[in-house]
Amino acid sequence: MPKPSKYLLSSLLILYVLHAMSCSNSRYLSEKESLYLGSTVKITDSAMPKSEKKRLATQLEESVRPKPNSSFLTIRLKLTLYNIAGVPKKEKGFRNWLRNKIGEPPVLGSELNIDGNNKVLVNILQNQGYFHAVSTGTKQTKKKKTHGFFEVTAGPQTKIRNVYYEKTDTSVLAQDVADRESKSLLKTGDPYNLDVVKNERIRIDNILKNKGYYYFSPDYILIDADTGIGNNEADLTLKMKYNEMPRNAYRKYTINQVLIQPNYRLTNTSRRSGDSTFRRRNPSAADTVLYNNFKVVDRQKLYRPYVFYQAMQLTPGELYNKRDQNIALNRLVTLGAFKFVKNEFTPVRDSTRNLLDVSYLLTPYPRKAFNVEFGGFTQNDSRGGVRGSFSWRNKNLFRGAEVFTVKLTGSFEAQYGGGVQAQRPNTYNFGVETNLNIPRYIVPFIDIKPSGMYIPRTIMSAAYNYSLRSGMYQINSLSFGFGYNWKEDAAKDHKLFPFNITLVRTDTLDLAKKDSFNLSNLIYNGIIFGPTYEYTYNSQLDGRNRKDNFYFSGLVDLSGNLVGIAQRASPDNPQKIFGSNYAQYLKFQADFRYYRNLTEKTVLASRVMFGYGYSYGNSSKLPNVKQFFSGGSSSLRGFASRLVGPGIYNEYYLKGTTKQFEIRGDIKAEANLEYRAKLYRFIEGAVFADAGNVWLQRPNNEDFPGGEFTKDFYKQLAVDAGVGIRFDFSILLLRFDFAFPIRKPWLPDGERWRFNDIRLGDPDWRRENLFFNLAIGYPF
Repeated sequence: MPKPSKYLLSSLLILYVLHAMSCSNSRYLSEKESLYLGSTVKITDSAMPKSEKKRLATQLEESVRPKPNSSFLTIRLKLTLYNIAGVPKKEKGFRNWLRNKIGEPPVLGSELNIDGNNKVLVNILQNQGYFHAVSTGTKQTKKKKTHGFFEVTAGPQTKIRNVYYEKTDTSVLAQDVADRESKSLLKTGDPYNLDVVKNERIRIDNILKNKGYYYFSPDYILIDADTGIGNNEADLTLKMKYNEMPRNAYRKYTINQVLIQPNYRLTNTSRRSGDSTFRRRNPSAADTVLYNNFKVVDRQKLYRPYVFYQAMQLTPGELYNKRDQNIALNRLVTLGAFKFVKNEFTPVRDSTRNLLDVSYLLTPYPRKAFNVEFGGFTQNDSRGGVRGSFSWRNKNLFRGAEVFTVKLTGSFEAQYGGGVQAQRPNTYNFGVETNLNIPRYIVPFIDIKPSGMYIPRTIMSAAYNYSLRSGMYQINSLSFGFGYNWKEDAAKDHKLFPFNITLVRTDTLDLAKKDSFNLSNLIYNGIIFGPTYEYTYNSQLDGRNRKDNFYFSGLVDLSGNLVGIAQRASPDNPQKIFGSNYAQYLKFQADFRYYRNLTEKTVLASRVMFGYGYSYGNSSKLPNVKQFFSGGSSSLRGFASRLVGPGIYNEYYLKGTTKQFEIRGDIKAEANLEYRAKLYRFIEGAVFADAGNVWLQRPNNEDFPGGEFTKDFYKQLAVDAGVGIRFDFSILLLRFDFAFPIRKPWLPDGERWRFNDIRLGDPDWRRENLFFNLAIGYPF
């Protein structure tokens, strides 16, 4: 059995000392005080399902006040530091900082109010239909440590028997509500729940706001619950509070005029108080342009009026509609040209009609901006480097809110360690990219106005990239693209690029060194052209608080298909276009992720990826820039970056050499599973496992024997496992993952699983099998 490392023993010793100090925190208290350690809630109802008991107990325990001192692995570190610091003798200094900034004062047992908490717990249960709930709490103190114990009898839960809309109310407002009665959130047979009742009031408010009732409020709705009918049932009756409603609340309002002011500025009008308001200016006729039923006030003529055509939804002469108002605001925000977007509705004095003037007050971003980024990066196979970028952006290039960006990038990568891998040559990259993002569809002879909440985009791009493997080869690539990006809603995103073209030129620099490395899968010369389409769905972006969340990304990438068919291209009869070879393939890629929130602090995250490339006609394989790879900090974390596969091929095992820079394939399958837990404020821990590989489309490849895709591909999966710790600083998540292989597919059958070979205490084993991954952000 391997001896535990000295680092492990030191860590355990430190944890033991901290735990011992944490346990003695109560000795700093006076004789009459005790340290509050938290409360336990027990649901005593025998007829209640276990799942409901667990849910209620968790919710009620979270509601007990006060909260005990925070802890990490049972260690109350902040309280310990507070006590160690003692009472500072000076207002400033290290002890004051340690006690008051880092430390946390003790939560005392005397602060636990049993009667007050009993009332809170009963109130929470009554809001969920448990009208006969009873809570009995006790406080137990032993050795200057206090625990709270609450026994709760929830009783039967009241169900909804009937839902009534007051039939005697014959007003137009009541009729507008009754028209959508079938969509009510209050359903016969459902448990009574105060939150659902509140949401029903909000639903009715939205209905009325979309029918012109601008001044209506949910507070004007009363939902009366009659619980006196017995059988633990309740009848709900919806009424309007006409005696509390102002006259304008039950009037429908019509839009009078729509005014846009795209040059609104914030100004500090009260230096003494620091309050900021919008600076107002009465528009003159010379500054105002009428365009498509709305007016634009732009004295400096910075924006063409058609910029706002797609955003405007409210039209003079139509009833006010809240949904149209929200669409217009969201589209103005997603234009990306304005820092602040605000709208105001002003009633118009008219004795015969109820009218509203609408004003959109827009404060633009600075038109031009620079951005510089610089940072380091590492790969898990002892490679690291630096990268940087410089970009210039114009957010209103042609007075149409177009965003024009020029970006320069550069990076350097070198290998700082070895292990079983040979020393790789240094890598240098340089690139320049231009991008024009236009906030509308540009389609010849067609005017397309969006129907959703978001402004569509037309994107034009051009880029040049230079890559050098020191002394080996250099790659020059030039690419152009034209396409569209649009969102159905917050969760669904589409990208369609009908025009893409990339020119790739690879030159070998030193033929004498060519035999030192295998470059067969890294060199491509020719043209790649064809359409791409990508669809992304992310349920986490729609603003709902779910227990289960899903992510899906699908990509279709085509090249040279119609031209290749027209020219009857084949491997025996390769064709060219513009004097250059071109790639002909079909490529499909899918990435599915599932996130399960087990508790408030724990998440089970999983991912399944599959990619398939089919080359034919003019190509025998995918171009290297389109192929798949596996291994690395966001893939198989227990294997060297981009050196897994293909199939059962492993150069070092089969040949004892390391001539590969990278391993790529035409087909990829990968699965990942990760348990994430918040340990302490910004510190998270993780346990994970990864499985996957890449394969070649065609068999009998002399450079990669055993690399072809077969029906037994699942038997060729590489598998790793590991643990990680992450530091979530809100704007940045720093990830440290340690992983090692537990299945090596290149070994003979019966020897591929390596559980019996795990020797964490053996430095030789660690050097060859333990991979450290340092990265920014989650792997998926």
